[in-house]
Amino acid sequence: MKDSKYKWNYDSPLGKLIMKLKKLGTAIEMKKGGEMSIDDAEYRWVDDRIKMMEKIKNGAEGGRMLSKSEMSAANALWKVYGS
Repeated sequence: MKDSKYKWNYDSPLGKLIMKLKKLGTAIEMKKGGEMSIDDAEYRWVDDRIKMMEKIKNGAEGGRMLSKSEMSAANALWKVYGS
């Protein structure tokens, strides 16, 4: 198994970003409650980005950091669900 390009810990910038995305996913779940669909687009978007970034941790192919537009979208979701 090849070593990851990034050292994985929750204090690294990558770890902090993943934890913030997980917090956003939880906030979406809490705000929408029991009426949230299993195929909710906003929750799936966040979940897909978390899985994509965790691939970096595991050294698997297909993992990458978030783009500027993805960061803007995450910030917009946080303004709606995080407060």
